[in-house]
Amino acid sequence: MNTLFRSLLLAVVALLPTLASAALQNGKVQVGMVKGTATLFDPASKQSALASGRVFEQGCRVETSASSTAELILSNGSTLIVNPESLVEVRTFRQVVSELIVDGEYQKLDKEPSPSVTEIVVTRGKVIGEVRKLNPQSSYVIKTPVGVARIRGTIYTVQYSTVGANAGKLVVGCVKGSVEATVYAANSGPVSVEPGKQISATAPAQSTAAAGETPAPGATTQPGTETTQPGVAETAPAGSVAISMADMDKATISAVGATIAASTSLPAAISQGVEAQAQLAPSADQITPVNVSTPKTSSSDPVATKADGTPADAPKPTTAPTAPASTSTGGGNALDATISKITDTVQQVVEKQQQPNPSPTN
Repeated sequence: MNTLFRSLLLAVVALLPTLASAALQNGKVQVGMVKGTATLFDPASKQSALASGRVFEQGCRVETSASSTAELILSNGSTLIVNPESLVEVRTFRQVVSELIVDGEYQKLDKEPSPSVTEIVVTRGKVIGEVRKLNPQSSYVIKTPVGVARIRGTIYTVQYSTVGANAGKLVVGCVKGSVEATVYAANSGPVSVEPGKQISATAPAQSTAAAGETPAPGATTQPGTETTQPGVAETAPAGSVAISMADMDKATISAVGATIAASTSLPAAISQGVEAQAQLAPSADQITPVNVSTPKTSSSDPVATKADGTPADAPKPTTAPTAPASTSTGGGNALDATISKITDTVQQVVEKQQQPNPSPTN
């Protein structure tokens, strides 16, 4: 193992000049359509009205009021729709410099122009996302107090709401593309959510604040889930976990298409494609959810059952952390930590060179 690590480290050192020229830097988030009233909290928690055309970077939060939506367009080509009564943070958005990234033309990209790291935190409410084909090296995750969704180029939905004093409900839907969902307290790995499917999970909730971070005004922290101090590992609170998989019904998919059409500047073909898919989906009364149970200590694989307790075909999760990882990419194993350290070293070299941001604003 030590020999392998030394070989990896030597290879990275040899490539350091190349990596430095293509290191991650802050990406840009441009505000598209805003309907109703929305508020932007900057990294210092200073708030201002969210307006179309505004550009900001990672560390900012967006809060929408009732009957309000906000379109966020990222410089990697992806679009995020913040639905009414939602609180969303762009915690991390870093990307490699590319000449294909042009201010004001992010949605014209047919695929991601360069690797990026995106971490969105949904403290409450719902988001609808449209992500172009991601670079294989990229990471795109949506985190909530109950679990995380990993996106690989798709149209998806993530919704989070509180249930009782210290629990929450997470619903992750995949309209098109590929999504994986992991429920922290389930002690099971990521579950694949196929196109036209959605996973619902009710589980213990925990703080979405980063270690040592103080939540911004408007953010809510679940009772008994105080922010951990730097260097202290988070643990999932005790409690029951209920996870089910089901088809997305016709009305749900149609609502996604309608929101994209009315609340974004995306091409009409995208919302029309979603609506066409909705017409092929079953109605709500035709859908029977499948319970996805968590694994027992004596079994390495989870067991999926129908409502009557009989076995059912369902995605089999693999191993995963029991609590949200503290790394920005959503990883948590030793290799992630090693790569993170190497990335930090490369970034320090780039900062000394004072390279410009990938998509500077005037």
